[in-house]
Amino acid sequence: MKDTNEDTSNTQHPPAMDSGTESTLLREIHHELRRLREAVGVIQARITQAAPVQAARAVTVDAARALLGCGRSQVFALLKAGALSRAPKVGKTAMVTVESIEALQERFGREPTPKLKRQPARSTSTGRETREAILRMLRQP
Repeated sequence: MKDTNEDTSNTQHPPAMDSGTESTLLREIHHELRRLREAVGVIQARITQAAPVQAARAVTVDAARALLGCGRSQVFALLKAGALSRAPKVGKTAMVTVESIEALQERFGREPTPKLKRQPARSTSTGRETREAILRMLRQP
């Protein structure tokens, strides 16, 4: 069984710094902080002097779909109809110009949306007519 009252005098403490070492260390830290502040200032100056990021001129079909609030097939139909204009592809991705999207939205904002009339259902043969036609075909010699 170990003695709980062990001698703690064997534990090592860091050597005590004298005032000369402390002041030298503090000067070095202060000097390093000053260099870091200067470096941050240079970086901030570069950021503020850099040209602003150019706005996107074209977006993907999915982004156009989200902006217009319609489906992908509708975006492609609008492209085919000429209501939207294509931008050069990026790889295999079809792109749409933002200018054409804004023009289309402007047009929607000015024109009232037309009310669509419901088309009457196409007349289809009833079950009785179909059954009679099948029976006629079976009775034929």
